[in-house]
Amino acid sequence: MKRGIFFIVIIGLVVLVAAKALARPHKGFHTGPYLCIEGGVTQNSFDTNQRTGEKIGFALEPTLGFLFGWNVYDWLSAELVGRYSTSAKEERREHLVDANMSVKAFLITDTLTNFPTLRILPFGKVGMAVRIDALPGDTQSSDGVVTRVGFGPTVGAGVMFLFQKYVYMGFEAQGDFIVIDDIRQNLTSGGVTTPSALIYKGGWLPQFTALGIVGVHF
Repeated sequence: MKRGIFFIVIIGLVVLVAAKALARPHKGFHTGPYLCIEGGVTQNSFDTNQRTGEKIGFALEPTLGFLFGWNVYDWLSAELVGRYSTSAKEERREHLVDANMSVKAFLITDTLTNFPTLRILPFGKVGMAVRIDALPGDTQSSDGVVTRVGFGPTVGAGVMFLFQKYVYMGFEAQGDFIVIDDIRQNLTSGGVTTPSALIYKGGWLPQFTALGIVGVHF
């Protein structure tokens, strides 16, 4: 009886160890390219006309884009992201394009990857952000649209879920710390011209974004 119990316990331990070994991902499980769609909301705090006090868009704008990345190691990837946002007020429309070039580091532990079909992969990232604005010109100017480009660092964090080896989903929050120029225009009203009037204020403008991500990891 005791010998039977002993063998049952041994067999049970062997099965548990084997199951754990099979569940733990092999080296290279997270290498290779990935392509995703991402969508969410982005902060938009620099589109107020300084002459009229009119804000063109909203404080938070819907945003949609694509993400392409490549895991050179299980724990390290490089990625390129492009997103687009737009909104309008009284037929005056603005267009916002965001781009990020980042290096992403993943936290890989047995506790978070020890599942047969699921890997949970928290991450942090740093990189460079670019924002391009196309904003409505002032009504007293002859320019219907004005544009500018801003640059700055970006940081972010989130978690990705790898299902069945290929399905890739997750959530992310990031901050883009943009430095962007003022927009000035020559204004004419009642036959009087005001040169180089400040229309949209620039400067150091942190912009925060929250995203959901879904795609494929090859």
